[in-house]
Amino acid sequence: MLYLVVTGGAEGTGPIWIFIVSPVTYSIRGLKRGTFDIFIFLLAIMLGFYCADMFNIYEYKPAQFPYRIVFSFIIVALLTGFYEQSREKYSNKIIALSQRNERLATIDPLTELPNRRHAMNKLSEFKKEHAYKGIPFVLLLADVDNFKKINDKYGHNFGDEALIHLAKIFKKNIPQNAVASRWGGEEFLIAIPNVSVAEGVNVADKIHDSLKKAAVSLRTNTVNLTISIGVVQSEENRSIDLDIKHADQQLYKAKEQGKNRTCSA
Repeated sequence: MLYLVVTGGAEGTGPIWIFIVSPVTYSIRGLKRGTFDIFIFLLAIMLGFYCADMFNIYEYKPAQFPYRIVFSFIIVALLTGFYEQSREKYSNKIIALSQRNERLATIDPLTELPNRRHAMNKLSEFKKEHAYKGIPFVLLLADVDNFKKINDKYGHNFGDEALIHLAKIFKKNIPQNAVASRWGGEEFLIAIPNVSVAEGVNVADKIHDSLKKAAVSLRTNTVNLTISIGVVQSEENRSIDLDIKHADQQLYKAKEQGKNRTCSA
């Protein structure tokens, strides 16, 4: 491009090609880097016109032609820059909106835990790893004991606070590679890959201990939550739904045996 400016190209039409630089540069480099590149290019073009005149390489006619070309290029570059700024701003809004919708679709807004849909996707991934790599996973299905009574006695705001509190306890006590999700209402599902049932029970025991030490408080009301947990290990030839059904059976057994405990199979 600089060569066309210095030599004039075909009958002095070479500099016309510089007008494609700004749209192409912005589309490839973006607003910030593109603006910097175009500024450097503009300096190079001005230097090219100067060299063409100084060293008699090419004589542009009329003499004002180089100035008009540079001025026109600046206007085109500015307009293209404003367009790129608007496009980038709009694109960022679309991305932010998409991320927000994705979050709403996969995260429970109250507890900020993954919701049932997201949990099922993760369980599918764990199931594939179990099938292809032989890496099993353990399911912990937990339910808040006497949650309806807590809601009726202290109100729904307290019930919401209790669920938020429980979600924090889960996050604090599960391994990094585990997924804790709100399965529905006051029921939660935790999936832990590459552990045994005994290790899953240990995680459940840690959760029980944390709940004993940390009560839920809202205004003047304070309650120590208890939960019942069913623990099972996934089986390679068993569907996710059946794995969850077996965990639910262990949860039901924990409820029958007096609540605030863990049952496993």
